Amino acid sequence: MMLRQSCSWRTIVRTMTVIGVAIVTACASAPTRFYTLGTEAQPRITGNSASPSFRIDVRPVKVPAAVARSQLVVQVNAAQVQVLEDDRWASSLPDEIRYALIAGVSQQAGAPGAKTVARGEDVPVYQVAVDIQRFESWPGSHVLIDVVWNVRTSADVETLTCHSVVREPVSDGYQAIVGGHRRAISIVAAQIAKVVRAFSASATDSPLRPTGASGKVGKRTVSCPHATDGAQTASAVARIDE
Repeated sequence: MMLRQSCSWRTIVRTMTVIGVAIVTACASAPTRFYTLGTEAQPRITGNSASPSFRIDVRPVKVPAAVARSQLVVQVNAAQVQVLEDDRWASSLPDEIRYALIAGVSQQAGAPGAKTVARGEDVPVYQVAVDIQRFESWPGSHVLIDVVWNVRTSADVETLTCHSVVREPVSDGYQAIVGGHRRAISIVAAQIAKVVRAFSASATDSPLRPTGASGKVGKRTVSCPHATDGAQTASAVARIDE
């Protein structure tokens, strides 16, 4: 009788050990995945120059508090989101968006970032401010970025403020969501770059500061870009501040 009880206990211990190993193995088989919004370097629209005519300074990006975290946040429905513990951004989301915009705007405007400006270098610096109003991820459906951004001229203290809404379709999977946001940010970067190039061309083609006694800065004929072909994008002129 004692022998049977001993065997039973040994069987229970073996079973519990197997279960414990299985649980540990299952936990170890779910590694954290990291994503980035960075893109591969693309050729600039304008040719490289040893002495570029202007520089670009993308300021720290603002994002909604709900997505200002290291984890990816996806929509369950209009009133509910899910925080993904095992799917995270490689750096903070504001930094991911900013670095992607720096790369995109610099490449498409044909000018380096302001951080590379040498001390005493006399070139205009166009300051870009970005405020993300909505940053939504709908798995298997679409991503949406609603952003207010502006470009400010350092010399003339003039600001053009624009509003862009970009909606990109995505397939299943979180990698597809990241790819959708990457495309959406690229579209916004192209719009910003277009305004920067327009400001630069306007400053080069015609002096904006009149020679009269008032000394006020003349208004530029620069407006916010229209919707990009092939993308569900809305852009509206907000204002030009002088």
